[in-house]
Amino acid sequence: MSASPNTNGWVESATNTANTAGQHVADAAKATRDYVSDAANTTTNTAQQKKEETSGVLSDTAQKAREHVANAADSVSKAAKPEEEKTPGFLEKTGTAVVNTGQGAVEAVKNTIGMNDKK
Repeated sequence: MSASPNTNGWVESATNTANTAGQHVADAAKATRDYVSDAANTTTNTAQQKKEETSGVLSDTAQKAREHVANAADSVSKAAKPEEEKTPGFLEKTGTAVVNTGQGAVEAVKNTIGMNDKK
């Protein structure tokens, strides 16, 4: 038994429809793969850029911290230098005051016992 001419047309039409549908599914699958691949690449690139930006910010922050520490150390050093420079003068003045106090005490004792009388 052979298929009727009308049945052959339906089979051919169904085959064409199935082939067309299969091609649409294949095209949709490819488009989906391309979209996902592009999204993954975009995400990877964005993550890399953010990593580089963060690394740059951290590097800048570390450099600024080093500069602040260096400036603070320099300020402390400069603030301490005048004290070092004042110390010898302070000691000299203190020594002179002690000597003068000692001489004054000697003169007071001489005056008290009458040894400082000028003849």
